[in-house]
Amino acid sequence: MLALALVTASAGAAVTKTFRQTSAKDFEEGEATASMILPDGAVVPGMKPSPVALDAAFVWCSTLSPDGRTAYFGTGDEGRLFAVDVASNEARARRVTALDAAWITALATRPDGTLVVGTTPGGRIYSVDPKSGGSRLFATLGVDHVWALVVDPKTGAVYAGTGGPGKIFAIDPNGPNGSSGKVREIWNSGDKHVVSLLQADATHLFAGTSEEAILFRVALDGRAEALADFDAEEVRALARSGGALYAAVNDFERTTPAPAVVPAGPHGTKITVAASGSPASAGALPRPGQRKAKAALYRIEPDGHLEQVFSIGDGYFTSLAFDDDGRAFVGSGTEGRVYRVDPDRKATLAIDLPERQALTLVRSGKTFLVGTGDVGGVYRVEAAASRQATYLSRVLDAEFRARFGLLRWHGAHGLGLETRSGNTARPDPSWSNFAGLDRARATAEGGVGLVASPAARYVQYRVTFGAADARLDGVTLAYLAQNQRARITELTVGDSATPPAIGAPGALGGLTLGLASSSTSANARTHSPVVKLRWKVENPDGDELDYRLTFRQENEAVWRPLGGPDALSKSEYDWNTEGLPDGNYVVRVVASDERSEARERALEASFTSAPILVDNRKPEVVGLVAKYPFISGRARDDQSPLTGLEYAIDGGDWQILSPTDGICDDLVESFTLKLPSLALGPHAVTVRAWDSADNVGAAAVTVTSTVAARRELGPRELDKGR
Repeated sequence: MLALALVTASAGAAVTKTFRQTSAKDFEEGEATASMILPDGAVVPGMKPSPVALDAAFVWCSTLSPDGRTAYFGTGDEGRLFAVDVASNEARARRVTALDAAWITALATRPDGTLVVGTTPGGRIYSVDPKSGGSRLFATLGVDHVWALVVDPKTGAVYAGTGGPGKIFAIDPNGPNGSSGKVREIWNSGDKHVVSLLQADATHLFAGTSEEAILFRVALDGRAEALADFDAEEVRALARSGGALYAAVNDFERTTPAPAVVPAGPHGTKITVAASGSPASAGALPRPGQRKAKAALYRIEPDGHLEQVFSIGDGYFTSLAFDDDGRAFVGSGTEGRVYRVDPDRKATLAIDLPERQALTLVRSGKTFLVGTGDVGGVYRVEAAASRQATYLSRVLDAEFRARFGLLRWHGAHGLGLETRSGNTARPDPSWSNFAGLDRARATAEGGVGLVASPAARYVQYRVTFGAADARLDGVTLAYLAQNQRARITELTVGDSATPPAIGAPGALGGLTLGLASSSTSANARTHSPVVKLRWKVENPDGDELDYRLTFRQENEAVWRPLGGPDALSKSEYDWNTEGLPDGNYVVRVVASDERSEARERALEASFTSAPILVDNRKPEVVGLVAKYPFISGRARDDQSPLTGLEYAIDGGDWQILSPTDGICDDLVESFTLKLPSLALGPHAVTVRAWDSADNVGAAAVTVTSTVAARRELGPRELDKGR
């Protein structure tokens, strides 16, 4: 993914930011046209693909003529054979012939230039004269599929790797009457398919299987030696370079939706195909396009040493070829990509085609030809000429409308840079045209220039390469986004774990302060004059914010400062209200990004709270009248509704006391208490009241227990009173 580095202009500020690309991952999200992204992160001129049209659903296999001037391609789903001149600029392939088969799945060239063509379903092999297009049936193998063909240039013998079952057959070129070859079975792999085949020497073949993914060295007398048993599903392609053997190995996810099938062929065979109509693999397991896969390229030395040199975690390999410098080119069936793998194992995306599947790959000199599926076609790929190579960055998002500043690049040898901008996530006609940089100049590292594109949310840059050795190592583009105003969305009172109390009608509908505990037990409640103010802020651009607080009584017009002379940096403040008169207050919070922005760009936002009731005065208990066994009186508060009444006798435990109307919820509550049986003599009874701000007030009265009173009680109550 593209790394978007946000670089601040100075400590504690977020004014000038930059988009920065310096690594291979950074550049891979862009479009490299006739250019390549090297493993070290550099972008250099690469290979330019030119399309060659042909009429086929997919191009499955290929081979070269003996002189390397013509490439032949086998296609489906109508078994047609096409020819492409390697060096010409022809835009359409020449049809050689059409066979009585659904797919041409294997091709090989004899030294005399005639072609050997394997088909599926039906397991038939044809001999084709590429000049006249004439064809004849060469062999019928009695299997379902022919996946690979090898021609021994000395003996002319043809070796075929097949599927359903996985065997190797030899076909003698001197068949009876020259109409067909003499077929003999050399080896049965015991697996379902032999999908890749390569001549090892005059008496041995290399063979790769599916579905067990085993690589064998097979003698022509039928004896075989397993060279590697891969933890995968198929050994798809084989090639040799520098004395080493290379194997492209695929592993597919086994769970998949029901695939499409080709109608039964002459032998009743049904073949699984991808959603595009082309096969995703040579094997018989279902492989629709959605099926997940991973792939690896292995090198096997002559002494048997096995080493993985390249892998992809999402996709599968289809073909393998080498250039004269010993670099491997690996085609993939996902995203239409061909990777270049150097002998030191460094991998580069060398060819990126519009089609999803690069199914077959053949090289002639410095030219590669790639056959594709979804949709079928051929691409002629050659080294890009000067000015043909370009690189287009991904769309860079400043998140808000922005002005663009200097674009700096690291690189060498004739790089040209230009930009365009717009306000849609995908470039469309509303975007500006590409424009060169203003006052561009060379530097020791590369160059620098001012972006000429107009202010917008999105920007994109394009690089042209003016020389074969041009190189882009990194780009940094500065921008200044439009400042965004912060927004205060909520102000709460109390600890974050304790929701603020909402005042009753007597509290004028405001917030009542001082709830220090959510416990329903009055004994656990304590009043504090410190009010904890907390506010939530939406800060779109992440600027550092300062906060300033002011307050006033609800019926006043003058705002008074709160929180000291310095601005607050946190969205919280503990307000000590002990010195304030009781009443309703409102608090205003002003947020400013002045610490992060220049004065002319700084923005403010304010928020005014709902009325907040400050109540530090205790409730009163008045009018206590004692007439044993009854005590009556009233509790009252000027500001907050009463929430609880309790009484205690002679300093004992506090007991809950119900008001006359049964619920404590008003500023004034009357009560009558009937005492239990008490011992003779005076007793101190204390009554206390709580308000919603957790203030508590109390009063006491003395009541005397008399004999007359004792006689009014029953014997059991008298005993309990003692």
